[in-house]
Amino acid sequence: MVLSELAVRLNCAEYKNWVKAGHCLLLLRRCLQGFVGREMLAFHRGLLACAPGLGPGATCRGGSRCSPRARQFQPQCQVCAEWKREILKHHTNRNGDVHWGNCRPGRWPADAWEVAKAFMPRGLADKAGPEECDAVALLNLINSCDHFMVDRKKVTEVIKCRNDIMHSSEMKVSSMWLRDFQTKIQNFLDEFQNIPEIVEAYSRIEELLTSDWAVLIPQEDHRDGCDYQTGIYLSESQVREIEMEFLKEKLREIYLQAKEQEALPEETSLGLDSDKILTRLEAVREFLRNNEDLRSGLSEDLQKLDSLCLQHQTLDAKGSGAQAAAGEA
Repeated sequence: MVLSELAVRLNCAEYKNWVKAGHCLLLLRRCLQGFVGREMLAFHRGLLACAPGLGPGATCRGGSRCSPRARQFQPQCQVCAEWKREILKHHTNRNGDVHWGNCRPGRWPADAWEVAKAFMPRGLADKAGPEECDAVALLNLINSCDHFMVDRKKVTEVIKCRNDIMHSSEMKVSSMWLRDFQTKIQNFLDEFQNIPEIVEAYSRIEELLTSDWAVLIPQEDHRDGCDYQTGIYLSESQVREIEMEFLKEKLREIYLQAKEQEALPEETSLGLDSDKILTRLEAVREFLRNNEDLRSGLSEDLQKLDSLCLQHQTLDAKGSGAQAAAGEA
């Protein structure tokens, strides 16, 4: 039964820690969205005040020739070239990792969010605003744009924690890790004590991480957790929604890594080779084989990723065959 599968998962303390950490990141994402959206509008207005010639009246003259590809962008018109210079002036990675492929440069004069995407990780070209972005996208924006006056070490610590959670092959973290995560996320949120929605989220996150986090399983004779009277009550449907949302994010990240390697196979400095991608995918598959209630809601995401990984395997096999033939010759 579905409910029995959930009970088994939550009987594993390390898996429950993983879900709790994922829930915190979902809460963090929601509380940052409005703040980040407002700040990027203010940042865009500031850029136009300093360079009024780049405003809505400015038009890209390069057409498709001004279309970026992944980290590569060589603008072919004066407007896009000047916008690139302005963005790099405020980019903490100005000489490094800028995902220009997120952007449609022709929209920079009128759309603040198109500018924001130059400060964010890969795979966000289709995101029209902060409400469509996950926590790591918003954290990277805060870290990469000097408009945000924050302690960047605190931001990067939370990003590292998020990556630990996302890259955990077994979807488990220890209680010690969770306590360290609590300290780091609270340190980060301390930077925003004048933002009401972030202050409110701070309280909710603190309560979640320090609670026993009791979960009522209908048709069972107990709540999950040793001392549920001190815990936060969540229904089965609420827990499953958190699990599904975070697993979808995990699958999406693996998919983006595979797509990036397909587009730029020469850029393997991050170690995102096919074997590692396939290993991460197989770990998720194995987890879902044992949890049918989650697998049924992720079939479309898995099929999309499986199709792309099959293409990788075919290309790798052809490449190996060609190398072998060249060696024999």
